[in-house]
Amino acid sequence: MRRIYLEFFFGLVIIFFASLVTYVVLVYEITDDHDAILSERRADGLVDMLDIIEATSGTDAALDALEAYTHKVEFALESHPVERLPAVVKNYFDGTDRQFDVYYDGDDTLWFHLADTQVFYTLQEDPESPLHRAIAFEDNLLIVFLFAGFAIYSFFMVWFLSRRVRALEKTALQFAGGDLNARASTRSHQRVGTLNRTFNHMADRISNLVSSSRALTNAVAHELRTPVFRIQWQAELLSESQLDSKQKQKVVSIIEDTDEMASLVDELLYLARVDHPNTLFTPQALDMSVWLSEQWPRWQTLSTKSLSLEAPQDLPRVEADPHLLKRVITNLIGNADKYATSQIVMRVYRDESQLVIAVHDDGEGVEEPHWPFIFDAFYSADRSRDKKRSGYGLGLAIVKQIVIRHRGQVEINHSDLGGACFRVILPC
Repeated sequence: MRRIYLEFFFGLVIIFFASLVTYVVLVYEITDDHDAILSERRADGLVDMLDIIEATSGTDAALDALEAYTHKVEFALESHPVERLPAVVKNYFDGTDRQFDVYYDGDDTLWFHLADTQVFYTLQEDPESPLHRAIAFEDNLLIVFLFAGFAIYSFFMVWFLSRRVRALEKTALQFAGGDLNARASTRSHQRVGTLNRTFNHMADRISNLVSSSRALTNAVAHELRTPVFRIQWQAELLSESQLDSKQKQKVVSIIEDTDEMASLVDELLYLARVDHPNTLFTPQALDMSVWLSEQWPRWQTLSTKSLSLEAPQDLPRVEADPHLLKRVITNLIGNADKYATSQIVMRVYRDESQLVIAVHDDGEGVEEPHWPFIFDAFYSADRSRDKKRSGYGLGLAIVKQIVIRHRGQVEINHSDLGGACFRVILPC
């Protein structure tokens, strides 16, 4: 928000100065400078009155009147002999087509003379006079108030906008986190133009697409279970009949393929179940030290590699669904077992207000370009497409959805064992 505020403030300043420059060019360059004309007329009128005084009462009386005037308006009066006049001033008064008998130079100094053309006088503001110092201070104060007004206006404008944008951002994060019912408020004091309504329209479209995809996946998986079961049953009956070796080999291949299809259907149904927002979710306060010691013997039977647990005895309690959390660790250990060379290590520890469950392996690891997609359904970083090793690409997707339900996060990194490290981070 600080950047938005600065951009908004400096944008106002730039617009202000651009408008000011445009005004100066328009008023002083393209058209006549009426302020300058008025000043010249006032000065010319003053000189005419001095000429009248000089003609009726003499030069001394005219000079006394001039000094009285300059004292009252706090101007500085100086006299200059004609031989020391600046060239531009001398050329002006030597000209015959001048409109006024006075001249203002570039410093706004007024030049004029009385009947004696050998002596010229200058009038200019006295910068040391209290009156003109006060005027200069007020002019500077006006600029300060102008920029302060811009700053205050920018601050409150950005503050009002930031409140609305943050509310919309919060809704967007809820939607991105899986809450497909999250919608932005369309009340007048919370709207950001038409952005809230546009966001809701987009959310409705995405929610409908996701719901349709879930429903289709669930329906297809359910419909596949019956024919797959029939094929399995018939293939097993066929395997018990009188067949030659070649026929038995083909029947065994059919049974293996149907077993893979049945496993895939089960994984699809489980993913659809954990991905659905209305799925039963029953978190409990788990004492992780006790719970891990109870579950660890079962997990050891899942791996054909050396599997070890590194966890302190004082792990914190975690609000989690024990069945879903068990599935998370089961999937991660099973995934590590496919790619590990000889060793798998599960490290559980507390990191500030979070519990971290990290599963390391000493395999080949996962290249970093695959990291953003490794938890997507059906994605496989193994180009060989060996299903016995890479699976169906649903195990890590199930892990991600379960962790999201627990308001946690899951990530992949390099392991100090040389392979991959999958970290589940849960609030505690």
